[in-house]
Amino acid sequence: MIRDSDRYYGVVLNKIVDHFAGPTSIEKIPGRVPGFYLLRDNLPIYVKYSTSRRGPWSFTFHRSHQLAQQKMAAQYGECIVALVCGQDGVAAMDHSSFRMVLDNDFDEQEAVLVRRKLKQMYRVSGKDGVLESKVARNSLTKLMSLKK
Repeated sequence: MIRDSDRYYGVVLNKIVDHFAGPTSIEKIPGRVPGFYLLRDNLPIYVKYSTSRRGPWSFTFHRSHQLAQQKMAAQYGECIVALVCGQDGVAAMDHSSFRMVLDNDFDEQEAVLVRRKLKQMYRVSGKDGVLESKVARNSLTKLMSLKK
């Protein structure tokens, strides 16, 4: 049986492989928090997914998730957060954008909501704010291009 996590992480990993020309190293970062991958030895990506077919899609971030994400950003200078919105697409943000919706005061559990109207981009909001700009469906590949 194929686990949900394998299916949704696979969406992101497939986009990564399709994006880079030639060989690309992808390493799973071991730890207590699943969903962390290291691209080309210098770009961490944290994948979260929602199995909901339609939005709004909700993503739960426990304190340990946020601490791990912050640690990766501090260590590598960046950590992309890729939110897989069911079968709709992927909304990705860099570390500073993610901190606009969930700040550095970590509660035990916080949520991020992603919404998208038909033929529009994603709107991302969290306990601590709303992302100022909308997020495109190709945001993951755009963010990876910045660190090629």
